[in-house]
Amino acid sequence: MFSKSLNLRLAAVFSGIFLAGTLLLFAGTYLLLYSSVRREHIQMVQSRLLEFWAMYQTGGIAALKAEVVAERNQESRRPFLLRVVASDNSTMFLYVPPQWRHFHFRDLEAGDPARPQAFLRLQLADGKGALELAGLRLDDGNWLQVGYHSVDWQELLVRFRQVFILIAAPLLVLSFLGGALASSRALRPVQHLNRAFQSIIRTGRLDARVPERGGGGELDDLVSLYNGMLAKIETLVNGMRDALDNVAHDLRTPLARLKAEAETALAGPPEAQRQALECCLEETQIILTMLNTLMDISEAETGAMHLAPTRVPLAALIEDITELYGYVAAERGITLEARVPRELEVDADLNRLRQVIANLLDNALKYTPAGGRVGIEASGGEDGVRIVLRDTGPGIPAEELPHIWERLFRGDRSRSTPGLGLGLSLVQAIVRAHGGAVTARSLPEAGAEFTVRLPPVARHPYKRVI
Repeated sequence: MFSKSLNLRLAAVFSGIFLAGTLLLFAGTYLLLYSSVRREHIQMVQSRLLEFWAMYQTGGIAALKAEVVAERNQESRRPFLLRVVASDNSTMFLYVPPQWRHFHFRDLEAGDPARPQAFLRLQLADGKGALELAGLRLDDGNWLQVGYHSVDWQELLVRFRQVFILIAAPLLVLSFLGGALASSRALRPVQHLNRAFQSIIRTGRLDARVPERGGGGELDDLVSLYNGMLAKIETLVNGMRDALDNVAHDLRTPLARLKAEAETALAGPPEAQRQALECCLEETQIILTMLNTLMDISEAETGAMHLAPTRVPLAALIEDITELYGYVAAERGITLEARVPRELEVDADLNRLRQVIANLLDNALKYTPAGGRVGIEASGGEDGVRIVLRDTGPGIPAEELPHIWERLFRGDRSRSTPGLGLGLSLVQAIVRAHGGAVTARSLPEAGAEFTVRLPPVARHPYKRVI
């Protein structure tokens, strides 16, 4: 209903603008035509007046009578009035065509005798026409007047008005139809938006999209923004739904253990209750860690994670992390090496980047046996910053490699190792939130290699940290 009424209003506005422009064009053309034909009519009357003046000067009234008789026999000549006036405005000679007997010729003698040369108009008795006269003073003191009917040039204007109406009426209808068609086509994205809104309200599904024409106009930009907004909302909702599903699924085991410990404590002797409480605290910490990690992953994947990018010296950051994990590596008999150019920098959230590198390093140390080696390398170029972690552990089976980024996935070799199966999912989510990518591969000589790629340093300066 809204789009239809808007279409009609736009069509009416378009027709109104067209009508106003047409009327202005008609008015201008009509005035030009009126001015032109009026000027030609006056020039013709004055030209004939000079011709009769010359005849009178040479032959007097007799010459005028002879000319009247000659022209009366020529049917192709336009009828005219010819009058010779004395100084007292009395008529000395008058020729009037038979068809003009209905003019009020008495008004000629009732005029000002001192100004018979003025351009006069005599109305028809029925008011439907006028006779226009021009006067000229003769050498003998008399006056000569010549008049023509205005019907000829007035009929031209009438025909012009009729032709205009005949042309403008269908054009006005066509302009309304064209305006309705153009507005309907222009508002088609709005109609699609309306239908998409109704579909979402009716079904609750967020996968509805508005077709994009790609015209580049404001409405096309609105459609693109709307589709992008829907995609963002759908991603957020799906992320929340998946997070809730994962939480509901993964909390069953810890909660079941909590319940079992509590029931055991209640059924057992008092000295067993302290141990049960300690187990409950451990399970509670596992649940909190799992929830926090799942929330971080969901925020990163849906774009809701707050990032505070700064200019991070990568060498200093990796040095801090390797120093922290160096004690763990030394206890396990693993060699930990880092080779990072001192000048290498990256634009990233410091704490989140620290979390990425720490998770990858912790994962590498966890699966590398004693006597093994874990190395970190970093390099930069026009395509961005590249961080590579290699270990000499057992590697990743080919069938498990595509699934290691999934939440809570644990391969056969990792089931005996402590963990939640969320570390790599969190790493991937954070790296993608920075506009980068992370990949993994299993080395032929045994071991795994993880590569983190981050965008190049921005031209605008960030505040340096560390």
